[in-house]
Amino acid sequence: MHMDPLSLSRGNVARLVCLDQYKILDTPAEPLYDRITFLAAQLLQVPVAVLVIIDANRLWFKSCHGIKAHEIAFDSTVYSRKKALIGSESKIDLEAAVRSELKLAFEQSFCASAVLQTQDGMMLGALCVLDAECHQAGLTDDIILRELATVTMALLETKFDRSKLMLTDSEKQAQQKRDTEQKINDSERRRLFVLEAARIGDWELDLITGVAQHSMLHDRCFGYVTPVEHWSYSKFLSHVHPYDRATVDCCFMTARNESGLYEVEFRVFWPDGSLHWLLSRGCFYHDKAGNPIRAAGIQVDISHSKMAQQHIDRLATAIESVTTAVITTDSLGRIDWTNKAFLDMTGFDREELIGSLPSILLQGPDSNSATIEIMRDAIRSNCGFEVDILNHRKDGTLFWQNIKANPLPTDPGDLSCYISVHNDITERKKLESQLWEKANYDGLTSLPNRRLFWDRLAQEIRHAHRLKKTVALLFIDLDRFKEINDLYGHEAGDLVLCEVARRISRCTRNSDIAARIGGDEFAAILTDFSTVDQIDMVIRKLLLVLSEPINCVTAVCSITASIGIAVYPDDASSPEQLLKYADQAMYLAKSGGRDRFSYFTPVMQKHAERRLKVGRDLRVALKENQLTLHFQPIIDLATGRIVKAEALLRWTHPTRGAIDPAEFIPLAEELGLIESIGEWVFHQATHCAAKWNQACRDPIQISINMSAMQFVKHNASESWPQYLHRLKIPCNHVSVEIPEGVLLKNSQMIIDTLADYRAAGMEIAIDDFGTGYSAMGYLKKFNVDYIKIDQSFIRDLDFANSRTIVEAIIVMGQKLGMKIIAEGVETLQERQFLQSVGCDFGQGFLFSKPVPHHEFSQFLQNNAGY
Repeated sequence: MHMDPLSLSRGNVARLVCLDQYKILDTPAEPLYDRITFLAAQLLQVPVAVLVIIDANRLWFKSCHGIKAHEIAFDSTVYSRKKALIGSESKIDLEAAVRSELKLAFEQSFCASAVLQTQDGMMLGALCVLDAECHQAGLTDDIILRELATVTMALLETKFDRSKLMLTDSEKQAQQKRDTEQKINDSERRRLFVLEAARIGDWELDLITGVAQHSMLHDRCFGYVTPVEHWSYSKFLSHVHPYDRATVDCCFMTARNESGLYEVEFRVFWPDGSLHWLLSRGCFYHDKAGNPIRAAGIQVDISHSKMAQQHIDRLATAIESVTTAVITTDSLGRIDWTNKAFLDMTGFDREELIGSLPSILLQGPDSNSATIEIMRDAIRSNCGFEVDILNHRKDGTLFWQNIKANPLPTDPGDLSCYISVHNDITERKKLESQLWEKANYDGLTSLPNRRLFWDRLAQEIRHAHRLKKTVALLFIDLDRFKEINDLYGHEAGDLVLCEVARRISRCTRNSDIAARIGGDEFAAILTDFSTVDQIDMVIRKLLLVLSEPINCVTAVCSITASIGIAVYPDDASSPEQLLKYADQAMYLAKSGGRDRFSYFTPVMQKHAERRLKVGRDLRVALKENQLTLHFQPIIDLATGRIVKAEALLRWTHPTRGAIDPAEFIPLAEELGLIESIGEWVFHQATHCAAKWNQACRDPIQISINMSAMQFVKHNASESWPQYLHRLKIPCNHVSVEIPEGVLLKNSQMIIDTLADYRAAGMEIAIDDFGTGYSAMGYLKKFNVDYIKIDQSFIRDLDFANSRTIVEAIIVMGQKLGMKIIAEGVETLQERQFLQSVGCDFGQGFLFSKPVPHHEFSQFLQNNAGY
């Protein structure tokens, strides 16, 4: 017959033989053993207690409380488990094996046990208690369980004794006496061993004789390393902390006179002055008359656990008092503690939360979002997590909540408890939102700024690429916006920008995106269109709406825009290239007369490259003496004498040759170079005028063109009249030609500047009259001296309408006390007509083209009349 190797161990064979002698296996239930399991369950406050005997192939239950079971058969296929149960000769190993088997069999989380051991040290079984909830058995619980196991073993020993062979009466008495003494000795030895192992000091006091007995461990609880000969109640009280002395005395006296039992915790001073905590438990015994005759008890040094508990209490108090909200959950995920800060933050009551699942706190808009899944996945993986979630308080108000949770340390295999810290981050989220809006939206117009524009443009291009669609980019630049800003102030400029932003948004569709990408630069991304006509419709509407007058509080401003269009994927495939080409198309529209739009063409790339190079070279042209002045005479049509000359700026590039003023003058205005160049022109022209007027019998007047931007961006240390006075040049030797559009600005700064010029003796001429928004009322208001009729009217004198307009301008100007200069006179017929209608002066190639100053000097010397 095959023998299990486990049964061959010497210790196991001896244990089975001993178990057979006690004849306990498979015996019926007995009240005494059931009483023991009942007491174990009651005293340790658990639902289940069992008295288990370890057989060769099973765990057999002599008594069960709280469950119904007979035995647990060993699984012969699981060799390691069987070996742990019936092959263990170590008390500690056997207890652990029994606890593990019971927890597995009955699906319990907690199990504590005490071994049933004979006088010879043979282990027969164990007394065990079980609970579905996981907790820690205390020292007192362990003592109670082991004492009950001792009582159980005593009952087994008694039953064993009865089964012995019948003896004579004297032998029985002798044997009984020896057994009784042996049991008493064994019980006392076990008691002392238990007390020693648990480091519990015991004492006993005869209240009649006053004789006290105490163990060495009792004395050590009071700090003595050698036995103390005499203990008395007064001596005991003298060791107690003064603050605890009255409480201890009251507890002892109450037990002495009434209940008999006592339990009290107190502090004692050791001889070295250190302070320790003791737990004292005991009982007073009374005679039949109710008089106390004896007292006994134990002392346990609980300083370590007390200090630990005090530390825990301080931590709990600190957490309760902090402003950070904290909650903890048990192994079932239920809330088991929260501090006041959490209640204040959420508005819940503590009673509503304790025992509830945390889902009661997640009722906001994000309750079904991916954020919740992050939390659930972390908990399932026994990991920590941190999330921001939009939640509801109890009263329904929304708030942003930061949750940072981590599992608490647990035994291996146990379900995790969690501690989580919660913060109200509503203000932080508001600030983040404000910062995001500030980073992505223009603070003045509330349109998307350049940063967000780039993101949206790239997004729309990716979307169009996937769906094989088209995207149009509009680059919108306001015409002459700097003049509005300079003439009316930045406040008026801001009002114009805000109104332009509203009008652009109003003209674009919901699917389109409008943005402000620079000072006076806007952009619009047009999507969901199928034909170019749809783009044209939006652009024409935009130009029309933008040209409507804008009320700027102190004045009514008019603004127009130049728009460039580039299309994805026809023109470019990247956002950067698309914007670059739209910008080039915008400049083409601007150079074509403004207030218009233009689509990108490949030719524009070459023009843009040239414009970039010209602008770069213009910055050094003045320093490198590439700029010169040419002068064109203005003739008195009645006498033919030269009376005036216009100073005209010319630029000769070292490699490109002559650059057209129509190309570089607007660039100078745009790049902010017009003031320094204008000052240079003024100084050069006035020096030439001074030189010529010293040599000429009849002085001539030099006309100098002045840009509108020079009125406001004047950083010179002295004004033009002051400069002329300093050089002793008569101011009437200079006249200032200003564009017709300057009159419409109606700026006080312009009015004051021109008034200062005229007061000093300088004269004012309106250049290119008739090409802009002519406003006759402004002519008198600004005290204009000359009107220069634009050459386009002179060129068209063959047409009756042009002749009528020219004649009307002459009559109107002269009626207002002004003199008239006709530009672009190239034929004798044109001169004769102008003379016939009373025009005062003429300028053009008929008389002379613009020439350098040295040629003009010779021209003056040779001119005695024309």
